[in-house]
Amino acid sequence: MDKKIILWLAKGILIIVAASWLFYGNIYFSILMSPWLYLYIRENSKNNKRKERQQLALQFKDAMTAVSFALNAGYSVENSFKESLEELKMLYGRNAVIVKSFSEIATRIHNNENIENVLKDFARKSDVEEIQYFSEIFGYAKRSGGDMITIIKDTTSLIREKIELDSEIKTIISGKKQEQGIMSIMPFAIVGYLRFTSYDFIAMLYGNIAGRIFMSVCLIVVIVADYIAKRIVNIEI
Repeated sequence: MDKKIILWLAKGILIIVAASWLFYGNIYFSILMSPWLYLYIRENSKNNKRKERQQLALQFKDAMTAVSFALNAGYSVENSFKESLEELKMLYGRNAVIVKSFSEIATRIHNNENIENVLKDFARKSDVEEIQYFSEIFGYAKRSGGDMITIIKDTTSLIREKIELDSEIKTIISGKKQEQGIMSIMPFAIVGYLRFTSYDFIAMLYGNIAGRIFMSVCLIVVIVADYIAKRIVNIEI
């Protein structure tokens, strides 16, 4: 099992045990809440994949900048991809996804495979919008016999502007994401504070059906509000 999944599972179990004790006064209610673990792990997996795509898009921007520099130096399109590999190794190290991807591209080009097909495969595997866009433009330009060097430079410039805009937006909303995270924790913190400091004030909510129903409604409202808030701050452009 992936280490990240184990970490998410452990964190999820801790959350439902804490929620069970805070809202019901009994950790055994966490068994009834266990189906939430699947949703929690799935959501974390989606967020992790999105972050990986965003990181690869940033790396691809630098990769295409290196390709453009090689083109300006007089290298052919195919050789420009090969030359960019060394710069990527210095920037990100040999284990980076973009380095492994460009190593595969360079190897396949060296084996005389069609560069258009190579880039299509890379775009398909990456599932990154910017890479797919570049692959489509590159393929169209190659088939139509356009000025490949100019097209690559212009497309790279557009992709770079798009990624930089995306980064600026993420910087702007990063503070809102932190606020959302704090707001998600606050209901649990308030209930925990009351349990430790003023238990008599909320004692009627524990150990009876009416109290459990009320606390269940509160917990559902917290979960739904957290879900909506995360959807609002997770902006995709």
